[in-house]
Amino acid sequence: MGTRSIISIKNEDETFDAVYCHFDGYPDGEQSVGLTLRMDYTSEEKIRGLISFGDMSCLHPIVEQCEFYTKRGEKLHNYKNMPLDVLRKRAKAIGCEYLYMFYKGEWNYVELYGD
Repeated sequence: MGTRSIISIKNEDETFDAVYCHFDGYPDGEQSVGLTLRMDYTSEEKIRGLISFGDMSCLHPIVEQCEFYTKRGEKLHNYKNMPLDVLRKRAKAIGCEYLYMFYKGEWNYVELYGD
């Protein structure tokens, strides 16, 4: 079982662009999505680059090492210009436990299970 998460960045119009990540979605811990985002994805340019490759199995510190679904022949899928409430509902509908949001120069997250 994976710990599913959504990785997103806030746009100027208050919507979010995002991708799904299947494994290691926890906020803390070695190789967790939360730690990797805080340590290695700290610029808007790098985050938008990550999102441009679409959904993934695993996040890695170097974009080229991430396990994107497109690398195994699947169609590109990512979320564009989604209001936060819609993104949150979509994340819960696909079983995500965490929603990561980059805005105002830092990472924030919400736990989706239990609400």
